[in-house]
Amino acid sequence: YLIATMDVHDPKGYEDYRAEVPAFIAKHGGGYVVRGGAAEVVEGSWPDGRIVVLDFPDYAAAQAFYADPGYQPVAAIRHHTATSHLWLVDGVPDGASAAGMRGFIIGRVRIDDADAYQTYAAQVPGVLAQLGGTYLARGGRCEALEGGMALDRLVIVGFADVGAAKAFHQADHYAPLRQIRTSAS
Repeated sequence: YLIATMDVHDPKGYEDYRAEVPAFIAKHGGGYVVRGGAAEVVEGSWPDGRIVVLDFPDYAAAQAFYADPGYQPVAAIRHHTATSHLWLVDGVPDGASAAGMRGFIIGRVRIDDADAYQTYAAQVPGVLAQLGGTYLARGGRCEALEGGMALDRLVIVGFADVGAAKAFHQADHYAPLRQIRTSAS
């Protein structure tokens, strides 16, 4: 997956980017999972701007999209019209597709206490499954491409809709795990 935030400061110029980038995404087998829309920070901080999530057949295809020499002039339009952050993250091996999902939790995680975080990581899949969530990316290889925001891991969890994502985050039986996670990361 490629995750991007774009704080657009030249909307008219940015339209040129929006018109040209889909061809490069498709060229590398990618597609949109999230393209703008409402977003809410429920914990921590996240860069301002619209959020875009792209899925690719594999990590190498996402890297090839970003490095494509033909894309570089298009990326220059984005750099001129928006402040952006971009990250790549491995999807879950043999994981679910985002097809049909309309609500997502995207987490940028910096781990402070690896042992405590491991306790969280071991227990959360069961609660997540009970509440209708599916890991799309979880603790795999990840890298910051632009924006300089350090991270240990990126997590993407898909849900049927935003209401289901919020219900998971606010669920009483997730609360003890959320407390472990927030104290460990």
